[in-house]
Amino acid sequence: MTLATTTEKKLLRVLHIGVSNRGTWPLKNCTPATGFAPAALCDVSASALATARQQTGLGESACFNNVDQAFAEAEVDCAIVCTPTMLHVPLAKKAIAAGLPVLIEKGMAPDWTSATDLVRTARAAKAVVAVAQNYRYYGGEQTIRRAIHDSSHCAYVGPVHLLTYTQQRVRPEPRTLTYPFASVWDMSCHHFDNLLCWLGPIAEMTAQSWRADWSPYQHDNNTSAHILFQNGTHVHYIHTHDAARSAMEIQVHGQRGALFRNEDKITFNQRPLEQFGSRPIVEVAHEEAHGEADLLRDFYAFIAEGIEPGISAAKNLETMAACEMMVRSITQRRTVKRTELPE
Repeated sequence: MTLATTTEKKLLRVLHIGVSNRGTWPLKNCTPATGFAPAALCDVSASALATARQQTGLGESACFNNVDQAFAEAEVDCAIVCTPTMLHVPLAKKAIAAGLPVLIEKGMAPDWTSATDLVRTARAAKAVVAVAQNYRYYGGEQTIRRAIHDSSHCAYVGPVHLLTYTQQRVRPEPRTLTYPFASVWDMSCHHFDNLLCWLGPIAEMTAQSWRADWSPYQHDNNTSAHILFQNGTHVHYIHTHDAARSAMEIQVHGQRGALFRNEDKITFNQRPLEQFGSRPIVEVAHEEAHGEADLLRDFYAFIAEGIEPGISAAKNLETMAACEMMVRSITQRRTVKRTELPE
């Protein structure tokens, strides 16, 4: 039986911990089509619980404002945690102790020590723990991955020597990003997960950070890096939260051609062979993808069939390693190699 027939399988009852902001997408996507059904809600906000109750149709007896009580009393098969990053590891460990498979929002952890601690805990308990790295499930990201790996694709770029990844974000309110390198652990983790999905393991990283004089952020919230991957690809990366205009661009330069993504538009051209030459630029259709619904289907297969996805906590440790390499490079002002981070 394949994931396409998920509706024929047992629906897994979900304890939703955190049901506002990023906690709303699981409420929408936990359906028979993905194999899940909301069964219990937990949040410190009474208004968030009320809104989630209205959306799910659950009664008051299925609502909790205390997570320990929720784990003890809710009749569920798994948990989905959508809280601030600082709480992900403690709540995931509570789920493991309760014997529940758990999906936690990105980033997996706010530091390398707690990330490795969670993975060791999960391995010791043989627990199912996954991270909601949803970007890799979007059509644009899937298109880039295929253009890098599939030689039959119309936009196949061939072996890649350079990739540039930039995202400028207009984010004048720090909100929960108040701890050191929060923009790295909370947001760059998305970008690093994409890069790892496309290019494989990282070999080394050299990074810098800065903060605008007028920034409301207490800590540096803008970063750049030169990243060398084990396959020889060089990546130039930049991510800011003090931008005055939002922008996102990815360039992939390979032996056969170049793939450019500007916001949601993706274009391709073959590599010119003459000096300063050019080739026609054509728009590339996005791969069919279903975002968070596909992510949940992978989580279901992890629970029900033992098929470990790329978003398992163990595999996501490479994403956390990339974050740690960035932090060490910035704070120690040197190039950091992946081999320096034992798990």
